[in-house]
Amino acid sequence: MKRFDDELAAIQKQLSDMADLARSMVFLSAAAVKDRTRDVQAEIYASEGRLNKMQTEIDHEAIRMLTVYGPVAKDLRFVLVCTHVTSQLERMGDQAVNVVQSLQMMRSDPAARPLLPKVREMADLVCVIVDDALDAYFSQNAEKAVVTRQRDDLVDALNDEVLKELLTDQVLREVLAGATDIADAVAQILIARYLERTADQAKNVCKEVVYVVKGDDVRHRRPPPETA
Repeated sequence: MKRFDDELAAIQKQLSDMADLARSMVFLSAAAVKDRTRDVQAEIYASEGRLNKMQTEIDHEAIRMLTVYGPVAKDLRFVLVCTHVTSQLERMGDQAVNVVQSLQMMRSDPAARPLLPKVREMADLVCVIVDDALDAYFSQNAEKAVVTRQRDDLVDALNDEVLKELLTDQVLREVLAGATDIADAVAQILIARYLERTADQAKNVCKEVVYVVKGDDVRHRRPPPETA
């Protein structure tokens, strides 16, 4: 069915454009995490509206194709997965918005007080994971998807370390005594959480790659441990 193949290519192009926009939002928010003086809020907000519109358009087109053509096997999986991936991309955009909003909560001087090194490390790692997950999807590389999915554990570990560093007994005592403004600590905890969720969404994209390529639904399975 040449017409179906042409429309499949068209929806893939739409999804690629949406992925590029979501990726840019993640990268912009990460840049603001690494340099608090960088103002990306207006650009992030403008991109969010475009991202939401793209999701609606792609999802409607996918439903139409399922209704009109009734695809089977890998074609069916591909069209279904399109709607799953748009959801993950839209959520990545939401997390980018959440990150920049949390940065606005901080009260210290942006030029003088960078975020914790581990938060900035998380931002870098999340960018790599998102980039690799999207590359795995568009190249239909299930092996790369599996490897990328496993790296989510590194982000989880960093998130735990950030919590331990910011919620020490000493900090809590200072807050209760009124000696410390907790706004910066809370903001960084939230940012770390939003970055961790972004990595989760990239991990979900990786699971969809395995499904569309191999027909193996791994959404509720833990990845195998990495081998040396």
